[in-house]
Amino acid sequence: MTQPAWLANWQPQPTKHRSGPQVAPKAAVQSAPTKPKANYQGFIEPRMWPQDGGTRREPVLDTDLGRVVRYVGWRKCMRCGQLFWSEDVLRLRLCTPQPNRQGCRSRQDDDGI
Repeated sequence: MTQPAWLANWQPQPTKHRSGPQVAPKAAVQSAPTKPKANYQGFIEPRMWPQDGGTRREPVLDTDLGRVVRYVGWRKCMRCGQLFWSEDVLRLRLCTPQPNRQGCRSRQDDDGI
């Protein structure tokens, strides 16, 4: 069956009214996830996340050596029991001073952290 000339040349025109089923717009093509950039010391450190009770640990990577240097995460202070953000969960076990409370760790620590 052939179409009449007026139907063969007809193109649907966009309209502003909402009739019929709604179709979601196509999402933009996403590129592959990029690697996080290293800081000025050459480390890739994860951002601080909301408190999770101290269950999650994330590695800090050295881009020069290509290995894990330490782990960061939330940890309970071994003196007062408060949760605090630890930049090294294996070494740093006392809480640091916060605006709303005094920390258990003094600034006279000589370990360099």
